[in-house]
Amino acid sequence: MRIDYKVEPTWIDKVIDVTHKGKRRNFTGSLHTHNPDIFEIIYVDYGRLTLTVEGVEIIANPGECMFIPPEVEHFLCGKDGVSFDYLNIMFKGKVPASLLGRSLPVNQRCLQLMECLKQESMQGMPYYREIVFGILTELIARFLRQVEFSVPRKLPESHTHHRYQSEIVNRAISFIADRYSKPLSLKDLSKALGISESHLRAIIKKGTGENFSTILHKQRVAAAKHLLSEGTFSVENISNAVGYPYTSFFFKIFKRMTGMTPKAYSQSLGEPAEKE
Repeated sequence: MRIDYKVEPTWIDKVIDVTHKGKRRNFTGSLHTHNPDIFEIIYVDYGRLTLTVEGVEIIANPGECMFIPPEVEHFLCGKDGVSFDYLNIMFKGKVPASLLGRSLPVNQRCLQLMECLKQESMQGMPYYREIVFGILTELIARFLRQVEFSVPRKLPESHTHHRYQSEIVNRAISFIADRYSKPLSLKDLSKALGISESHLRAIIKKGTGENFSTILHKQRVAAAKHLLSEGTFSVENISNAVGYPYTSFFFKIFKRMTGMTPKAYSQSLGEPAEKE
């Protein structure tokens, strides 16, 4: 592909600050505003928080972020009485309206970019300002792609909608069903439920007969099968939508779970084959 065009700064004029912050349980920040053209990004690393923007509450879970526009009153506070960590980014520029006023799930690539932003800002190595500028530009572009061209996450009744004797297992299954499309590990789940990884692993295995990764893969494959049945979206888009940033890994898991490739599954339904 020939690339022959000039790129002008579109969203970012100046990066002001990139800081990783931790707050105690029950923390409530002060009500404040930012100067004109100053935007803020909050990415939740651990815990949950509530951001109140002009009286409207937006709840953000681990692995989600929010864009805060300039000149609007806002404050944040912890949720559920637990401490929380977040990455705070301040910059001068313009942000498309489609990214404002909502909690945005952070996919695997955006998660990597967030981590790079954190490391570059902390280490301060040569040319880190240029690198931070480039990473932040890519991050905004990927969020826009995610919002404007994302696959609808419509699901059939989940195979996980089953009541188990253990309430912890039920809570774990519900959390997986809600968060399957985002980066999710047993460590994330254990933190959300307030229980150790080893204990949670044992409880899930005893209660369901399956391990965490199998349950997560089944949830994602169920969502993928539903989207494939619509015959509208590419396999690559479906892979990203259900939580697999790498299409080759999605193929592997899908075939392991169903005995056929996504294309073969789509054809077996009599739907138009997806482009692979």
